[in-house]
Amino acid sequence: MTFFGLNLALLILLLAVGLQVWTHHLVKVNRYRLLCGMAFNATIIAYLLALSFWVAELQISWLLTAYFYAILIVLIPLIVLVSISAFLFLWNGYLVWRKESHQLGNLLTLIIGIGLLVIPLSFHLLNTYLPDNRLLDVLQNIAQGFQLYLLFWILSFLSSYFLTKIYKPKLDRQYIIVLGSGLIDGQRVSPLLGARIQEAIKIKDAQWAQHQTKVTLIMSGGQGADEKMPEGEAMKDYALAAGVPAADVLVEGRSLNTYQNMQYSKEIVLKHGFDVKKGLFATNDYHVFRAAGYARLVGLPIDGVGAKTSHYFLPNALIREYVAILLQHKRWHFAAVLAIVLLNL
Repeated sequence: MTFFGLNLALLILLLAVGLQVWTHHLVKVNRYRLLCGMAFNATIIAYLLALSFWVAELQISWLLTAYFYAILIVLIPLIVLVSISAFLFLWNGYLVWRKESHQLGNLLTLIIGIGLLVIPLSFHLLNTYLPDNRLLDVLQNIAQGFQLYLLFWILSFLSSYFLTKIYKPKLDRQYIIVLGSGLIDGQRVSPLLGARIQEAIKIKDAQWAQHQTKVTLIMSGGQGADEKMPEGEAMKDYALAAGVPAADVLVEGRSLNTYQNMQYSKEIVLKHGFDVKKGLFATNDYHVFRAAGYARLVGLPIDGVGAKTSHYFLPNALIREYVAILLQHKRWHFAAVLAIVLLNL
């Protein structure tokens, strides 16, 4: 290995370590930011670059061969997955269509699958019948720029989501806010909402078993236009039927969205003298990342726990959350999209 090569490899390794320390700091301060996912991805890439450079500089034949096959083992499944992604999205869209309501929010994977097939096919046909067309080349470059931009944010979001999934809460809580969702027939807790309540009860029971300290559940959910009672009241009935003492359940029955869930629940937290930092919120796992943003927005520096979501529904739910998070930064993304267009004109 040359002196220059050694120094460059060490520099890249130091960069990777620095990124790892920065990522750890970001996650410790607030794991519910896309910046955490971006830093995590940058750390992985830096370590891979350092390792690749080191292996290339050593020039050991068996090590180069082993490293080459290791890369193939990782890349081949990824290439296959990307190649058939359109059909996977279509299949998932079909499953969600069969098992869930036909709302726009539940059709995202189906729409993406159709787009992944139609857009490349359209450009192929246009290139066939309009060869060497400058405008078509510009449009294709812009489309590819959009794809790369979205891929960057998708990877950042998925890494951020992963970082929230590995979090395990400390059992020293005073309250847990359970976020409501729609009721069946306007009065019965749905399986999705029931899973949130069960997740909160599980933590409550675990804390009692370990420390003999109580946790109060705050059932948060107002009454929708098609509901016969506030979601919070139905959630309380569900918890009582599951064996939770009535004294350990409070109801917030005014909220109509996640922001209001947090805002009105905070009023109950303060009214009952709980330490705002000694709480959690419970929702479904795909919703934790975005809900945590609303919690911090109203002044609740608490983490979230997520109940498991059906595997077939998770891709659609994650995409919906991803779109919602992107829309929270409309100005930034509009500027980036405009830059992509201008650079290709």
